[in-house]
Amino acid sequence: MGWDTQINIIVEGIEIGEMEIADAIFESDAKDYYQNGMSFIKIRECGSDSKVLFFTYERRKYLPYWAIVEVSEKFKKNYFTVIASSPDFLGGPSGLVKITNGKIIDSYGFMERFGNQERTQRTLEVPDPEIMFRCFGKDKLEETIRGLYIHQHPKKWIDEKYSENLLEFNEEERKRFAAMLPATTAVPFKWTAIK
Repeated sequence: MGWDTQINIIVEGIEIGEMEIADAIFESDAKDYYQNGMSFIKIRECGSDSKVLFFTYERRKYLPYWAIVEVSEKFKKNYFTVIASSPDFLGGPSGLVKITNGKIIDSYGFMERFGNQERTQRTLEVPDPEIMFRCFGKDKLEETIRGLYIHQHPKKWIDEKYSENLLEFNEEERKRFAAMLPATTAVPFKWTAIK
């Protein structure tokens, strides 16, 4: 029996070549699933010399870390964050993997970020690129709070065992995520659709 999971990929530190990165992600895994459900690619300008790529698609089961590791090996200067709505099993925890230079530098599962599990799943399954970037991007809210938990949950590869490696934030920290939802709709950043 299978299930579907929404895959959200944030690629940061792009100077040039965002389409090559998008094509590499597409070819490595997404092409087999791209028409399953919600899928899109958007670009955000971050100043004159940096861009962020947001790529989302729905796939059968699992978070395809192996495909993103392979892409990251080709684009060593970029920072990849992959968030899956339910990579272990239907109704299970969400999963997060951080990859740079072809190596997984952090991974864990979580049930609640945006107030409760239902709201978290809905936010990840119908993603808004700006919310995802502001919450899960490099040095953004997730990484800032995650730093408080390093001693209890060291950064490591958890070998796809998200439900066995949960990193739950406290209620106050979850409220900070929930507060991002309505606030980001008015943010004046422009994301450009490219596919």
